[in-house]
Amino acid sequence: MSAPARRTVAWICFAVAMVDGYDTLMLSFIAPLISKEWALSAAGFGRLFAISYAGAALGATVTGFAADRWGRKKLLLIALTISGVFTLACAGAANASQLMLCRAISGFGLGGAIPAISALTAAHAPEGQRSAAVTRMFLGYPIGALAGGAATAAAMTYAGWRGIFMSAGFITCCLIPVVVLWLAEGPREARRLSGGDRTRHPLSELIADQRAGGTAMLCLASFMVLLVTYFLVSWTPTVLTLNGVSPPTAALSGVVLNCGGLIGAWLLSWIMAQRRALQIVAACLMIGSLLIGILGQGVIDADGTGFFMVFGVGLFVIGAQLNLAAISVKYYPQSVCATGVGLSMSCGRVGSIAGPLIGGYLVSAEVGWNRLFLLAAIPALLAGAALWALSLLQERPRADVLRSAT
Repeated sequence: MSAPARRTVAWICFAVAMVDGYDTLMLSFIAPLISKEWALSAAGFGRLFAISYAGAALGATVTGFAADRWGRKKLLLIALTISGVFTLACAGAANASQLMLCRAISGFGLGGAIPAISALTAAHAPEGQRSAAVTRMFLGYPIGALAGGAATAAAMTYAGWRGIFMSAGFITCCLIPVVVLWLAEGPREARRLSGGDRTRHPLSELIADQRAGGTAMLCLASFMVLLVTYFLVSWTPTVLTLNGVSPPTAALSGVVLNCGGLIGAWLLSWIMAQRRALQIVAACLMIGSLLIGILGQGVIDADGTGFFMVFGVGLFVIGAQLNLAAISVKYYPQSVCATGVGLSMSCGRVGSIAGPLIGGYLVSAEVGWNRLFLLAAIPALLAGAALWALSLLQERPRADVLRSAT
């Protein structure tokens, strides 16, 4: 495949990732408008967030498996259609129950798009650059969240929450003809599907050839790093406010966190082809764990130190998180990488549900902020340890080969 065709595929997948990021953050912006119209309690809106993430978790697993068996492009089209149609349906919801149902189904669709675009990006990337290509494609997710969040904040005063859902659904549907016309299956997948030689048991491949331990470590790392990421997004503004930062300024911490993540992921993408890449990503998570612990200890102040610390957390923790899909693509055979990405993303989505809930429980239990952030540092440390263990598991087959050769 020519270089321009490869770039076309990468940009299309990048656009899909942007839409997913925009859709994820959009709900948090329009939550006050929905709550005001329907007098929805905080607990009720928490269920709406949770069911959206739960739908995405299920979609990532199911679509990842199906994409490896029946074709990545076909399943991507199905995922975009489901998401677009039911996001539009959200705009016509008459009550909270209908909105929850539509959000669960639309979440299923967009959650399923990520494994498909990860596998398609890897399939079209040059040999040796697949992991880096997947990481750079996945940068569309936080960019979409930032740009979409800004656009939503600007538009919701005159468009209303129903107008925001309509615009998001329209944008998603616009991607369908783009995928139909300009995105193709990878060359190897096209030959496999045309010959009828389909992967019969993609899930079994995740534990074949001594990959069971590695799959467990990837799932653990994804769960833990998304748990701490969503905890930080939910509670960091409050901690900065308690340390003297004004509430409007503290609200920008999410932007600073994601900017650090973007830069960190971009820098890490350059080392993903290296042999020690996993250990470097694991070390980043361990450094991030240390910074999280420091962030809650009251050593930050209102002159900007807190934002430097938040940026550092984003650089190391979210930067590492945005490389997890690339790690999965590199770890599994190309024939089942969508299944592998889908499973790890599903575990991550569960962590994204658990993070804010656990944080809310600890806050209601009146755990001090210093202890709260020390506890939050533990999942980042465990994620780093899991990736380090994965690197050791990868070294074992090489050592066995060397022993057998001698």
